[in-house]
Amino acid sequence: MRKIILLTFIFNLLFIHLGIAAITTPYPTVITLKQINGAEKERVRLAQAHKKYDRQPTGFYIESGKSVVVNVEILTPAIDGAMPVLTIGTLGFNVDGRVKNEIPLQTGLNTITSSQHSGGLIYLSFITNAARDPKGEARITFTDGGEQVRVPRYIYGVTTDAEFVEMMTEYPTPDVLFQSDYFIAVATRNAANQYAKLVVKQKWMDDIHTLLANEDTISGLDNNDPNPVHHRLKAGEVRFLLTQNTSTSPHANSEGYTGYPSASIHRYLTPFNTSNNLPWMLGHELGHQHQQSAYMINKATESTVNIYSYVEERYFEEATFPGFTYNRTSAERWATTQNTYLKLPVEERIYDIDDADMEAIVGFNRDELRFMVWEQLFLLFGDDFYKTLHRIVREEKVSSGGSADDRRYYLILKASQVSGYDLREFFNQWGIRIYDDTALKNKLAAYFSAGLANGTIVALPQSMDAVIGITGQQRPAWSPLPLRGITSSVPEEDYFDRSNWTITTSIAGPADATVGGENPMNIIDGDFISAFAFVKPGRSYGGITVPGDHIPSFTINMGKQETFNCFKYRHRTASNTSEYLRARKISFYGKNAEGDSFTPIIENVFIDPVVNKDEIKVLFSSVSYQYVQLVINEWNVDNGSTIQVSEFNIGNSQPEIGTGISEKPMAETPISVYPNPIRVGQPFYVRSGNESDVKNIQLFNLSGQPVKTISAPGIYLVRTNTGRQTVKLIVTP
Repeated sequence: MRKIILLTFIFNLLFIHLGIAAITTPYPTVITLKQINGAEKERVRLAQAHKKYDRQPTGFYIESGKSVVVNVEILTPAIDGAMPVLTIGTLGFNVDGRVKNEIPLQTGLNTITSSQHSGGLIYLSFITNAARDPKGEARITFTDGGEQVRVPRYIYGVTTDAEFVEMMTEYPTPDVLFQSDYFIAVATRNAANQYAKLVVKQKWMDDIHTLLANEDTISGLDNNDPNPVHHRLKAGEVRFLLTQNTSTSPHANSEGYTGYPSASIHRYLTPFNTSNNLPWMLGHELGHQHQQSAYMINKATESTVNIYSYVEERYFEEATFPGFTYNRTSAERWATTQNTYLKLPVEERIYDIDDADMEAIVGFNRDELRFMVWEQLFLLFGDDFYKTLHRIVREEKVSSGGSADDRRYYLILKASQVSGYDLREFFNQWGIRIYDDTALKNKLAAYFSAGLANGTIVALPQSMDAVIGITGQQRPAWSPLPLRGITSSVPEEDYFDRSNWTITTSIAGPADATVGGENPMNIIDGDFISAFAFVKPGRSYGGITVPGDHIPSFTINMGKQETFNCFKYRHRTASNTSEYLRARKISFYGKNAEGDSFTPIIENVFIDPVVNKDEIKVLFSSVSYQYVQLVINEWNVDNGSTIQVSEFNIGNSQPEIGTGISEKPMAETPISVYPNPIRVGQPFYVRSGNESDVKNIQLFNLSGQPVKTISAPGIYLVRTNTGRQTVKLIVTP
């Protein structure tokens, strides 16, 4: 009996020893963290609609109610003053009510207590969204005082399947982590046991790598391209994040993840196969993270995304079935569309008609029909059309879409420029046309008139019936047509290097946890997240009190005299795009010597609060100055305490074709009031391009009664005697 017991004891010791020794995947407690370009900066570089994920997994998990203690050493300070951030919880992973908590770190010992988090995987980040390249480096040490534990962590190319099985036994955390240089996948222990634990994980991850590479390829991304704007996300820095989620359907989130509910978990945790995991769905959700807003016309979010899932399904089906001819839309669907929607009078074909009305016309899902136009572009011109279109969008740095007509204009123009053919009628047949913006209609007409005359654009060589009739099943011998258009773009705009500029603001700003708020450099740092906050005149906020007669402004010294004809002005866009945080009217001035008075360049530029564009561009006749000043003349006086400015730059832009300088005619805004607001008894001035307007103004209260003097606070109306223009004047006590 004694011998049996002894042998059993030795066996148990051996089993435990082998179990621990089998786990060789690293879990370092000392991590050297180099600063990287953040997900927002990369989104802008790629001109895409969605951010990706810029947090670095540590392999540790912390339970709610427990603490993490890390020591932070800054080895190389960040130029932009950024510091590392520790994140507990995974973006989008909301199982059991989980949330992510981000904790900024400071130099020295940092204790993250239970009150600062609700548990989850631990990530580190050290990012910059500023224009300059990242330089910072930090050493993060998880100290013995922390209560974090290891999580089952499969690292591509490092961890074996057998080792992962051992981890699932040794590390009983509720979350499980899979990572490569290109993506991170997070799942519950139950989901990992059900799916990922049982598959060959390298094969599964290779499938996702291939899928991402395919979508990058159709996006025109190539790490060998001499232009770095066309490089893929840098391996091991910003990744795609795939995570379990309690939503009712798979989805992509613009903040940087794709989420998969219980019925779709197998889609992102198992290899692709022909039975229960085809690549279309995963290609679709990750396709959302490749979409470009520049040409994403209204109602096209769920159709342009299938540019990416189209190439995925085609690739994997043709790889599985050699010789297979891929078609996405069935012959039956094509026939139905040609006999219903495409038989309507052209003017009744409206691509973004109400969803229910579209389905009533064709009898099937509206997004299937709306994809057909993008599928025909594959059939008409081949993959290189999309690769080039995506490259052009990046080179032109169009990272936001503008109005509905702006996007339709951009699509029609760029598709024609890339193909080399006049595609106006092709899009018109599909109900894609400029509806309301007369200026854009004229601009497009002027471009094609010039292009057809000089041969940069030619008519399609086939009849429109033949072009609209092309399908995957009935593909004529003349398709695809050869591309004869542009292959790269010289930006229409060229903005200045701001690295040597200095900036001052008319008043100090309050601190803000999200955008900074108090640093004037936020206006010229190239970071779309940071912003400077001007407290509105007559208000107090964040310890800053501003007199009612103060005029918000900022002044820039460019260091040398520059010649320019435009500026771009960007409102705050991080976390809050409310109109009440935005300027409504601005003026711009210049001078060449510090002691000189500023000379008006353009005044009282109206920023439409209804349109609410994130960024505006203002053109004017070319000028040369070293110092410039931007004045904020009007803002929302009913809501909000601050006016927040994220970015500003000056440069040169080509005049719009056929229109000359696209400066808004002063006739549209003949008068303005300065300063505005004013205090009771304070004088104000009226400006106009028409001298008689200034001499013959009238003053009214809100009831419409004329008044001769302002004796009480309130809102008054300044009006020309012809009634041609009225300006609101705000009067404070």
